[in-house]
Amino acid sequence: MRKGKPIQQRYGSSKKSRTLDLKKKLAILVVGLLLLVAGFAVVGFIVYKAMGRADFFQITATNIQGCRRTTKNLILEMSGVDVYSNLLALDIKRVKSGIEAHEWVESVEIERDWPNRLTIVVKERLPVAIASLDNGLFYLDQKGVAFAKVLPPEDMDYPIISGLKRDEWPRNLKDSPLGEALQLIKYAGQGSSILPKQNISQLHVDGDENIILYLVDRPFPIHLGAGNVGTKYYWLTKVLYKLYKSKEFDKAAYVRMDYGRNQVLVGFDEEG
Repeated sequence: MRKGKPIQQRYGSSKKSRTLDLKKKLAILVVGLLLLVAGFAVVGFIVYKAMGRADFFQITATNIQGCRRTTKNLILEMSGVDVYSNLLALDIKRVKSGIEAHEWVESVEIERDWPNRLTIVVKERLPVAIASLDNGLFYLDQKGVAFAKVLPPEDMDYPIISGLKRDEWPRNLKDSPLGEALQLIKYAGQGSSILPKQNISQLHVDGDENIILYLVDRPFPIHLGAGNVGTKYYWLTKVLYKLYKSKEFDKAAYVRMDYGRNQVLVGFDEEG
């Protein structure tokens, strides 16, 4: 009796057929799921577009906070939001970029208050000094950004930083003359009665990137040099205190904080 080759062939053909049927079923299932997902996506898009035009989500109130130099009306105008805006369809990125285009605005936070209210919180730049540049005077923030031109009769009661050029503006404040000048202003703003920020008239950066300080009450040059801002500020307050106490402040012609290591040189005008 011969071996049943035909039987083996029929068995193999049946297994192959079942594998193909399984693959077809899986393919049909996958296609069906994709069509279902696509259907949901289309329906969802249609619903979203319809809701984006619905009066239910039409913005009825806009709460604007943080305005000091700017105004609520100006921020609202720059946001592009009006009575026709829909809270659901609102492009938050576009609104943020529109408001942040204002020179006094540092950043903006926007929050949807469903179903029809919008909250805009503005963080404005805070000037700490005025930079004297080739093309005029500019407000300067703590990050070293010269952000807005000073136009009289605006507030000019800030220390002036001079000797810098716009095309040489440092990208990194660390260890730069501008960074050191701003650091000195920061120290002076921490409550010292001997050298408060209000008594700093000018900080001039010379050609060697050394800083020269001029006071409001008597503008003789105080040569700070470069580096060690915190230490120099501490010793300068000590020197000024002694000058005030000994009543020799009016005779001072200059102070050199860069005279030597842990040394301060004070020059006097004998005719003062």
